[in-house]
Amino acid sequence: MDKILTLIGVKLARINRKFVFIGAVQECENCDSSLKSVCIGNLEKGCIYEIIEDRKIIHTCPVHQDGVTVIEVRKAPIKTALDAKSTYEGATISFHFPDCNEITCRNYKYCKPIGIQKDAKYKIVKILENILDECKKGKRLKLVEFKNSSS
Repeated sequence: MDKILTLIGVKLARINRKFVFIGAVQECENCDSSLKSVCIGNLEKGCIYEIIEDRKIIHTCPVHQDGVTVIEVRKAPIKTALDAKSTYEGATISFHFPDCNEITCRNYKYCKPIGIQKDAKYKIVKILENILDECKKGKRLKLVEFKNSSS
């Protein structure tokens, strides 16, 4: 598990909390602090991160009223639904969003997960369960956890 050092608002720093880095706000882009590279330079836009440690080292920040704290994060595994017949632990795949607009389906969030990066390769780390007879399109799916294979 690769640890990444970054900063987050003190009020947001909770162990096991997950967040998607959507990019820096304008104030961050214009920041002249020596901490800018740690704050926004270590994170990839669109990735899901999980906080694994709060070092409780607080710095002032013009964006976060109570300041920012130094944290360790890791890229979080992503839960997704994949075709059951070609899914096995340890496989490395390119994820392609399925042609599905069934937004009321209970599995839709797994078919269109947040945090997928274009052209990235993903390794299936765990098969969680079969999703039998639950797909509104009639597909046989498995719920899996995968991670970016470059992490």
